[in-house]
Amino acid sequence: MASAGFGIFQRLVQVASTIVVMPLLLRAVGAAQFGVWGAAASLAWLSGLVDIGTGTALVTLVARSSAINRADLARRHVAGALSIGSALATLMFLVALAASLGGARDGISPYLIAAIGLAVNMPLSAANNVWMALQKGYVASFWELVQTLLTTAGLIAATALAPNTRVCVAIVYLGLVMANLGSLVHLFWLHPELRPGQLWLSWTAIKEVAGQGVLYFLMTLTGALSFLLDNVLALSLLGPEASARMTIALRICMTAVGALVVISQPLWPAFTEAAERADRRWILKALLRGSALLVGLTLAGSSLLLVFGERLLRWWLGGNLGISRSLLWAISAWILVQALVRVPFLLLNALSVLRYQIAVFSMTTGLAFVLKFALAPYLGVAGILWGTTIAIVLIVVPAIIWRIRRWAVHSAGHLEGLRGRSSENILDNALL
Repeated sequence: MASAGFGIFQRLVQVASTIVVMPLLLRAVGAAQFGVWGAAASLAWLSGLVDIGTGTALVTLVARSSAINRADLARRHVAGALSIGSALATLMFLVALAASLGGARDGISPYLIAAIGLAVNMPLSAANNVWMALQKGYVASFWELVQTLLTTAGLIAATALAPNTRVCVAIVYLGLVMANLGSLVHLFWLHPELRPGQLWLSWTAIKEVAGQGVLYFLMTLTGALSFLLDNVLALSLLGPEASARMTIALRICMTAVGALVVISQPLWPAFTEAAERADRRWILKALLRGSALLVGLTLAGSSLLLVFGERLLRWWLGGNLGISRSLLWAISAWILVQALVRVPFLLLNALSVLRYQIAVFSMTTGLAFVLKFALAPYLGVAGILWGTTIAIVLIVVPAIIWRIRRWAVHSAGHLEGLRGRSSENILDNALL
């Protein structure tokens, strides 16, 4: 409850920040440059991908270690994640540096800034995943709040003093890096048992975390690519003004999904520990209740968006950016399907059902891109969003229903077998 409560507060502050910053930035740099800023800044959402999934893997690995009271295993997993993140950060920084020296500095410098920011952040981002694994998500939310406040203050100052796209992109990634650095220092201060004794020599830890991390990376990549490149896609297919509309649309979508994540994320380590205890009844109850809660909240929020969205957006942006009722319908449907599949994904993650999810997401992303290219010329920005929504409904929803039903039947049979063997042991002991 503490994690969800503080997380919701952090998201409300984030919403308030968006309400304040977006119109200021739009007026300061213009619609075209605002679209470029939105595309470069949106790459920050890839921070959970560029570490090849090692940070995400920590949620399951550290939670399992905590469930069996093995701090040494948790420390080894943290050391492995930091080793991998540091190596990848060095590689990514060198690639970005080589690209900056290669020439076309004017056209791609905002994206180079984004790449450097992602590289520096790579080993630091593990901390918030560890906080979540320890079921102290409220600490991770606190540092996300720090990031929001730093970024907001920086962007407000930039729009007043130096309304430059590069500067504004740099501020986004500087806030990300500073907050995650603070979170990592905080983690090792409060939990010295997790401090790695050695970093670059922890080869066993690297192998363990990389094995799980690569699967999480592939799973997250195949799923996230169905929407994370929507801003860049809108810019290339429909132009800068469409990219500006997509920036606003994705901001609404990701703010809503962020709230759903905050509410549901504590279920991941809870599912992991319940699976270790073979508590099938609690898992199924939490699955149904969690899904019902997220869908209900989404329906209520989407109704408000459809009724008041156009007027509120015109007031917020100080004009009509072209966000129509049809785009609001696309946004609402997009958020609804994300809410529908969110808790089932957490359960499958906790059960380490990763290869199946990779296959499902790969098919979904492939279909989504086909639909985006087909629908964008007719529906504009809304068509790009509908591509993701339709693909999830057609592929993901039936796939996760089938897989979870299969797990439920298998686990029920396994428990019955254990009870049968236990009864036989009791009878044997009585006869003896």
